[in-house]
Amino acid sequence: MVVISSALRLTAFSSIVALCLWPASASAQSAGMGGTSGNGGAAGPGGAAGGGGVPSSSGGTGSGGADGQSGGTAAAGMSSSAGAAAGGAPAVSSNLVTNGTFDGASYEPWWGYATTTTENPADQTLAVTNGQLCATMTAAGKNVWDVGIGLSPVALKPNQYYHISFSVSADANHTIKFKTGFGADPYTDYFIKTVAVTPTAQTVDYTYLNLRDDAMAQFQFQIGKTPGTVCVDNIVIEPVPAPATPSYTTTAPSGHPFKDYKMVKMGTAVDTPIFLSNPLHNAIVAAEFSMVTPANSMKMNLIHPGVDTYDFTDTDALAAWAQTNGLEFRGHPLVWHTQAPNWLTSGTFDRDQMIAIMYDHIDKLMGHYKGRFPYWDVVNEAIDQVNGTWTYRSTFWHDRIGDDFMDLAFTHARAADPAAKLLYNDYNIEQKGNPKADKVFEVVKDLKTRGIPIDAIGFQGHYYVEPNGNTSSGVPNMQAIRDNMARYAEIGVDVQITECDFRIGKPNDASKTEIQNKFYADLLQACIDAKNCSHFTVWGLSDLDSWVPSTFPEYDYAHLFDSQLKPKADYLAMSQVFAQYNTDGTPLNPATGGMAGGSSASAGSGPGPGSSGSGSSSGGCSFASRASDSAPWLLTAFAMLGVLRSRRRSKHARC
Repeated sequence: MVVISSALRLTAFSSIVALCLWPASASAQSAGMGGTSGNGGAAGPGGAAGGGGVPSSSGGTGSGGADGQSGGTAAAGMSSSAGAAAGGAPAVSSNLVTNGTFDGASYEPWWGYATTTTENPADQTLAVTNGQLCATMTAAGKNVWDVGIGLSPVALKPNQYYHISFSVSADANHTIKFKTGFGADPYTDYFIKTVAVTPTAQTVDYTYLNLRDDAMAQFQFQIGKTPGTVCVDNIVIEPVPAPATPSYTTTAPSGHPFKDYKMVKMGTAVDTPIFLSNPLHNAIVAAEFSMVTPANSMKMNLIHPGVDTYDFTDTDALAAWAQTNGLEFRGHPLVWHTQAPNWLTSGTFDRDQMIAIMYDHIDKLMGHYKGRFPYWDVVNEAIDQVNGTWTYRSTFWHDRIGDDFMDLAFTHARAADPAAKLLYNDYNIEQKGNPKADKVFEVVKDLKTRGIPIDAIGFQGHYYVEPNGNTSSGVPNMQAIRDNMARYAEIGVDVQITECDFRIGKPNDASKTEIQNKFYADLLQACIDAKNCSHFTVWGLSDLDSWVPSTFPEYDYAHLFDSQLKPKADYLAMSQVFAQYNTDGTPLNPATGGMAGGSSASAGSGPGPGSSGSGSSSGGCSFASRASDSAPWLLTAFAMLGVLRSRRRSKHARC
């Protein structure tokens, strides 16, 4: 029996009162803009499903090419003046930009670039106008990098924080990208930030950690794609001390962050740019989650950019941070046909050479992190519909090696790190009865039957509600997911939710938010209820650095935290599911089995895979924006009181 102090009783009482008075409108929170190109979601409006993560947004070059849209000023409280984030003056205050104010007539040593290719011809003129450097594009390219303003060389030091600041405006609304660290080939060192520019000048101001020694780095504005004029001014790049680590306390109704609950390990994908530039993001990830997946840094074009060149810098930094903060790390991915280096995709390798390349890649990555990464996505997205038949996707791996490329990959991965759990990872495979899901199950069962070492299946879990509110194709049938998990359990294969998000078709509204909340709560409940589902990873923490808007322009708001890194209603929906359990996984209310709303295991049945499922009751979670919907919060309040009165802390966990 835990004796509770008077202070703790007061805290508990205050929390209960706050929960009872919590405005129901909070469940309708929406978030701002974001955008990193890449990993697709469930097939539907906006294009075919992609997968596996977020590709470099700089024409195939660079490392960690996220485009987290700032909307202008620094994200989440990054430094607003030199050294401010560190709580004092910088150790060294030295602007690396020799002409950043453009007070004279010359703009040197700045230079301009416009592509002259036949496909995307562009044209621009540079001039100092009213004390600013202005680029006027009479013809822009297909991509933002087809027209640029640059400065080189900029000498950047490894493990050094830099304060970056500049003002920017345009003659009309415009989107540009800023990058630094475009050094010697294979161009593995850069940081990118996307800025929505308007005719009103704004200041972009933040601090980031540089990981490499790069004497030839570039400072570059990518401004193409839209004709018009873009002006920059007051440009600063200066070394500063490390920013302070902000404090973060969970807002979960139970008082417990996700990571406290042992029955399902919660994880999130992390991309290098935001990891290197936003301490609040990192504080939330460390406090809430149990594991991280690198969104980009382990993609083959970044970590294996040359035939004999491997670059572990970004992943090493992220893995070291995860280890320091007690987070597990997922290797993602080993064998994938997307985001592959040019030397591989343009090469003319035969079967034996391709096998040797695959083996070397597996050996180098798994060998480098042997014993440190408990899970690896060995093969990613290898099944597709070809001429009306679900079979192996036509890729350079499959076409040059043959149908046994998966056998070879998994067998070799087992030898490279016998202790690691090996997964096949794919999208649109969550629901039993879906043709792709059924084909993947057939393939995995065959691998298992033949003794190929595969331990788990990764359900990516990308879903959506359409702009017009339609849910028929984007909202899954939860019973079909439960049934799929069950048949994998029957063949001895674990299930992990590996890349989950739920994008909302613009504009957002309360009804779409409620559908999103229900999706997250129901899928979490399905994982908790399944005896073989041990992990649940959301694909990115927040709308600040979301991959969704640049891949699906009509969609946004896919994540658990908003563009200001504040928790959204979908985060609270998942917290509400966890709040019905003790942290060891035993239910607070054994009579209902701990399931949300007391729903049964068959909850969520509906018209079939791919149907909206919006009428299902899996998990029983409904977070409407009506002021009268206070019951969930009252239940949570009483649950908290029960936890404070008597909390069991057994060591039981199912992982």
